[in-house]
Amino acid sequence: MQRVSCISSRPAFSLLFALVLSSGCGPTSLPTGGDYAVQAWSNDTIRFAPGLAADSVPCASGDYRLDAGRIRLMPVTFPERARRCDLTLEVSLRSIGDPWDKSGAIFAFANAAGRDYLGRMQSGGDADTTAFAGIRPVAGASDPRQPALELLRFITPFGVGHWSQNERALGFKPEAVAAWADSVAWSADLTGMQGWLESVDTLWIGAYIDTWSDKGHVLSARFVAKESTLPCDARIDRSVTPLLNTTKLAHDQRPYTAFPDGPLTVDFHLDAPANGAELAFITTGHGGHAGGDEFVEQPHHILLDGDTLKSWTPWRNDCAAMRRFNPTSGFWPSTYVVDGDTLEERIASSDLSRSNWCPGDQVDPLRLQLGTLAAGDHTLEIAIPGAQVWTDSTFNFWNIAAWIEAN
Repeated sequence: MQRVSCISSRPAFSLLFALVLSSGCGPTSLPTGGDYAVQAWSNDTIRFAPGLAADSVPCASGDYRLDAGRIRLMPVTFPERARRCDLTLEVSLRSIGDPWDKSGAIFAFANAAGRDYLGRMQSGGDADTTAFAGIRPVAGASDPRQPALELLRFITPFGVGHWSQNERALGFKPEAVAAWADSVAWSADLTGMQGWLESVDTLWIGAYIDTWSDKGHVLSARFVAKESTLPCDARIDRSVTPLLNTTKLAHDQRPYTAFPDGPLTVDFHLDAPANGAELAFITTGHGGHAGGDEFVEQPHHILLDGDTLKSWTPWRNDCAAMRRFNPTSGFWPSTYVVDGDTLEERIASSDLSRSNWCPGDQVDPLRLQLGTLAAGDHTLEIAIPGAQVWTDSTFNFWNIAAWIEAN
């Protein structure tokens, strides 16, 4: 198991006494346990090493290398706290030679689902797109196979760090960028998952980057919890139910390319009503070149039990804000006319608008409030009617993930 470092959190007695009096909790105040941190990786390498067999025993750092080194998997446990904690996942990344933008994620499996995933990754050879890594839950309550829960999705920048002091990159640095960044960092607020994370016996945390470079990246990831000082501020106890994930998280799993053929449908069952339910949804379009789905706006439709929850087009037109993280992004001159004057500037590939995919940025989930979901069977449908077929030049596919959080 991963070692947990604890950080003392002892508010001044006078402040604590005042809070107790004002809250009216008196002797029923929740016990304090202090802040804590769970370190998953610290400058660990994620790279593509052809021929690298999956580890059958943990590495010296306590994790496993899977998918030829593109996935790291580690068992961790979280200390339990009675009070609410502001829980944050902090991730930083630096290229050590990979110059390309790639999809990445910090993901998780709970208990038996994580052990099942590890075992199947170690044995290899299962390329069933609809089942291997849990695109849909496998039917049968006794089957541990579940979709991966994405805690944070990100897009690696073009060469941040390794190429930031490269002579050519420095020569082509735009005036708007004071200096190429040395690394990139992201964070995700997981406060709503505190009770679930702390109640899981073993949480299998994974780090994935779709790199094809034998140099790859170095990545750090840790969970930081800041405990509330309010005496009666109880932790948030909500269930977390992964519903689907099409991200390629297995050796031979093929990208999910079936959206041109129809919606992706997921049936799920609730043993009891889910109060205050919320659907979290992440989507990124992939497909190189100007005509691929990465660069084409594609409307999405989310339906629950036949009713449309949301219709919208996931699209980012602010990718240029990430320019300082992309020293190896390709660029070309562009001219335009303003008030009769012809102006010229360099347009970088990383500046271009994309299907929720900005090199150097994280991908925040769309969250939809569902109210109370009745016990019984339900059906979730994800439709991308304009999705283009996979071809030898465009490689169109979509990485989709969804889960439900509820009281």
